[in-house]
Amino acid sequence: MHRLYRINHLLLVKLQGKCSFRYIYRTARLFCFVVFASLNSLAQQKISGTIFDSLTKDPIPFATIKLGNGSQGTVADLDGKFSFNTETINGRFSYMEISCLGYHSKIVSFPFSRNQIYLQPELNQLQDVIIIPPYDKIRRILRTAIAYKKENDPDRYEWYRCHVYYKMLVDVSLPESMMKDTSKDVRELRNLSDSQHLLMSETYSIRTWRKPQQLQEDVIASRFSGMRKSMFTSLVTDVVPFHSYNDYLTLNGKDYHNPVSHGFEQYYKFSLDDEIIQGHDTVWALSFKPRGHKSNELDGKVFINSDGYAISHIIAKSRDSLLKMTVRIEQEYTQSSKNDTEARWFPKNLNYIIDWEQKSKKTPFTLHMKGTSRIDSVNWNEDPDFRFDKSHTVKLRTNADELSDSSWKVTRPDSMDAKEIKTYKVMDSLGNKFHADQFFNLMSKLPDGKILLSIFDIDIARLFAYNYHENCRLGAGLQTNEKLIKWLSLGGWAGYGFGDVKWKYGGFLEAYADKHKEFVFRIGYADDINDPGRVRLNRDLDKNYLNSYLLTRVDAMKTTYATVKKKFEYWSTELSARQQQIVPQYQYALETGGTEYRQFTTTEASLSLRYAYAERTAPLFNNYYSLGSRYPIWYAKITTGVLQTGNLQTTYSQALTAVAWQKHVNRIGNEHFLIEGGKSWSNNPLPLSKLFAGSGYKYDVRAAYSHPFIPLVGL
Repeated sequence: MHRLYRINHLLLVKLQGKCSFRYIYRTARLFCFVVFASLNSLAQQKISGTIFDSLTKDPIPFATIKLGNGSQGTVADLDGKFSFNTETINGRFSYMEISCLGYHSKIVSFPFSRNQIYLQPELNQLQDVIIIPPYDKIRRILRTAIAYKKENDPDRYEWYRCHVYYKMLVDVSLPESMMKDTSKDVRELRNLSDSQHLLMSETYSIRTWRKPQQLQEDVIASRFSGMRKSMFTSLVTDVVPFHSYNDYLTLNGKDYHNPVSHGFEQYYKFSLDDEIIQGHDTVWALSFKPRGHKSNELDGKVFINSDGYAISHIIAKSRDSLLKMTVRIEQEYTQSSKNDTEARWFPKNLNYIIDWEQKSKKTPFTLHMKGTSRIDSVNWNEDPDFRFDKSHTVKLRTNADELSDSSWKVTRPDSMDAKEIKTYKVMDSLGNKFHADQFFNLMSKLPDGKILLSIFDIDIARLFAYNYHENCRLGAGLQTNEKLIKWLSLGGWAGYGFGDVKWKYGGFLEAYADKHKEFVFRIGYADDINDPGRVRLNRDLDKNYLNSYLLTRVDAMKTTYATVKKKFEYWSTELSARQQQIVPQYQYALETGGTEYRQFTTTEASLSLRYAYAERTAPLFNNYYSLGSRYPIWYAKITTGVLQTGNLQTTYSQALTAVAWQKHVNRIGNEHFLIEGGKSWSNNPLPLSKLFAGSGYKYDVRAAYSHPFIPLVGL
């Protein structure tokens, strides 16, 4: 009304100065346009609100709101927010009913002045009420949704690009019984949890996908409370599942059967809680819980939209009674227009919540971690100039961790509240005071088994070892790091075995052709012992710590070597050359031609290959580490060499290959499999040191010897 009054006043002033008919006509037409536009704006005004838990004051996601006593209504979003256009109500409905599983329903009359609505939890639910669900209808809805998964699964879209804002908060929650405790420790902990978060981090990235399995996540902004530099940046999807269309949902590293997948009746009981009409579509709200003894499955609620039978909302949680931990996901999907005639379902909001109960005689509490992802700017038009960096899935842009506060304000979908602002302020000051960045720098070498000490890296594995041959072995190993020279490292090591009373030692020089140390030249010398016949194919597969512990029969081996390692796309290659002097430290001799030989010299060249299609990688302390691949990983190694001992000279070739993969086995879980095999060719018999440590046989064909290695399958 104030706006209309001001317009009328201005019109009167104008009319006093100019009273021509044409001017009056134009002014009147403008006046009518403004009046009708204002009335139309009022007609399109929205009624909105937010639904909260009356006890915790937290928003309730995915509550259902029905208008009147019919089925027309909507579903609140992940933050408990909902809205209606006033024209939808338009005098036809006098009230709305708000309901959610686990809460008492509430009726709110129109018009309502307060946009905050609180639902009372059902703390004492009646157990004797039996409702028989419409099983045939539930089966039809779920089976149709499963049949449409291929059309709605983001992993099956040809291309997309979107922006992802991820925020992680860590808090301390006290049990209700301690809220009135006035002791000093509890009071301080309560004041801390009320005023700030324990930890907070934010990431803003551009996610690009191309079928099949090509993914790039460019991190353009990153911040972690208490640290000035970003020490680690992982895939957001390694923390929060990006969608719920796989057959298994992974929560806290454990796989659970997806309630909307084949075999759902075997694992879950379903109930049809509600039906909501949204325009021309129907949304079915289905709650689910584990069936019978399958208590390690999920329970929650899933909403299926009749438009494409897509998942529009899902809540799922699991409880680990051993760890006293509850993990919960909350996901919301929306339709994004691909073109004028086609819309696709796509994730919009993703929450990942962990509550971990901590036992303490003094002050028991719960660690509460909540990760939220907000997804927008979805684009379906493929960029022909974009190139995926297959070696580096997650890329941290230059100065991404140095954004100013003004840049962050533009980046965030919502402004920070007072609690979040104080978290950064307090934790950053504490980080500066206690030199948090320096501490994490010291820990930056741990993924490689090293400890940073000034300009040196200390090799942890060289400090202590134990096996049956050496008994206790003490030693030390160190090498220079990037603080001295970024592209070069000089190192050495030494160790003493108290069982065999001998020193072992070595030295090496490494040169790096790239900042991630994925193109490496290395030369070195080692005087050490070796397990004869050990199959050494790749570092991924050679971590057989039990064999190292049970080591009883060894070769004394002096090795001079040179290697070149290079990683590009999904390939990892290594070309090496070495000369070895081998002396068995056990009763052994190679007898051939009536002569016994007890020590050997070999000269070898090897090519090692590793191919991991669609492998995910992420940076950790400036180096990239594998996050795994959903496809099998292939390994191969080809070696050719010459063995000399006395007057005997033998040429030989060896080939090794392996395939490793992981698969979810029904009723067992996620298992790792390995198939490994190899073969050796030589013009004379080879000593045990150059044979495969496995079952095998040999046969003589045209004076040539073949030593196949029987493939082994490992779980």
